[in-house]
Amino acid sequence: MIFDYVKPRDIVEISKAKKAGGILFAGGTDVFVKMRNKVMNPHLLVDTKGVETRKIDFDGKFLTIYMNATYRDLLRSEVVKKHFPLIFKIIKTVGSPQIRNRGTPVGNVGNASPAGDFLLSLYLYEASCVIAPAMREVKISELVKGPGKLDLGEDEFIYALKVPYLQGYEGYFEKVGARNAMVISIASIGVLMKRKKNVIEDVRIAFGSVAPTILRSKEVEESVKGKMFSQDVFEGIGEEYEKLSKPITDIRASADYRKKLVRNLPLKAYFNFKGEIP
Repeated sequence: MIFDYVKPRDIVEISKAKKAGGILFAGGTDVFVKMRNKVMNPHLLVDTKGVETRKIDFDGKFLTIYMNATYRDLLRSEVVKKHFPLIFKIIKTVGSPQIRNRGTPVGNVGNASPAGDFLLSLYLYEASCVIAPAMREVKISELVKGPGKLDLGEDEFIYALKVPYLQGYEGYFEKVGARNAMVISIASIGVLMKRKKNVIEDVRIAFGSVAPTILRSKEVEESVKGKMFSQDVFEGIGEEYEKLSKPITDIRASADYRKKLVRNLPLKAYFNFKGEIP
């Protein structure tokens, strides 16, 4: 395999290299695997680490994660641990320590895999992406169009992620895999819920690995707002998402098994919120 390698020093140079057909990478944890497996054969690799940026910022309203920040940078952040506990929990399940040391959240979004754990968290928080070189902002749900597909111009790339700070929410995340570590999920669920006197004021539910993109339904969420927090409600959530899911059969699991998980994982979330599962 023969390819050229460049390490631009500014955003303009990255943009020009991408327009010339370059493949961007920071940690390379996805790109290099695809190259090794001959899924990708780039003629030009563009290393974004030549551009100096901050790692993360928090202004009290948004957590901004820049393109070269690694998962380890977020795990070492007291801001993320204190104010974004669900994201902190999800990051701890990503890959291995080696992957977390090199892999980047922006790269996870760029990979646009429906199995992306960090990507799922961004759907829950309704995060936005800052797109260079124009620095326009676009919602994550509008950017991702399918597996590996982003709605970007030929010279555009993700410069940063902006995650709103949510207060008063409880969080839950679960992913099912063949083992407990270094696993690509068979199915995953993330839930953010706000309740008052056991009434659901707001809820956000997202599934990974059961559709071409992260699966989230505003209609299902709206239907349970104002209802009492109960097992029946969460059983209903599972039933509705089972209908909406479009899983595939692959080496990890069958489509039927994934549909069963979609139906049952909300129940596990319910018992976790209730305190009956540690």
